[in-house]
Amino acid sequence: MRNSERYAEQAEAVMRLAAKAESRAEREVYLNIAEGWRKLAAEAIRNERHHDDDRAWRDRTSDRDESSASG
Repeated sequence: MRNSERYAEQAEAVMRLAAKAESRAEREVYLNIAEGWRKLAAEAIRNERHHDDDRAWRDRTSDRDESSASG
């Protein structure tokens, strides 16, 4: 499981706590925490995409290098 998925799950869990909150103040605290988890998940998605793009580029260039070396 990717970090972004874990963070999104945490946001959902905190949203469930917010729904059960007994006071408006408590609910606001949970909503703020959930928003933090959502932002963290979004940042993790950007980082994972960047990491995946880097890996794909390295794989393409190493394949190209191997073909040149064997040709």
